[in-house]
Amino acid sequence: MDANDELRQISQVQDRLIGLYSHKRPEDVALAVKTAHQHFEGIRVRDFVPLLVERRANKALGGSDVMVDPAEVPPAHGE
Repeated sequence: MDANDELRQISQVQDRLIGLYSHKRPEDVALAVKTAHQHFEGIRVRDFVPLLVERRANKALGGSDVMVDPAEVPPAHGE
């Protein structure tokens, strides 16, 4: 996975979590995603980083590290 693809996937993670946590400020969700992503800096194998970021951010926002079915998540703004 190249860096651009990873950043695109992280952006999608952020959009999904903003939809899932519509009761929280989008800035707070973005911060949770950014913090989770920073946790994995320096890791050489990057293939699973977006998934791990989503789980870590979800847990930080009050969810669990077991993700919901994406079909149950409301669409993000602009979709």
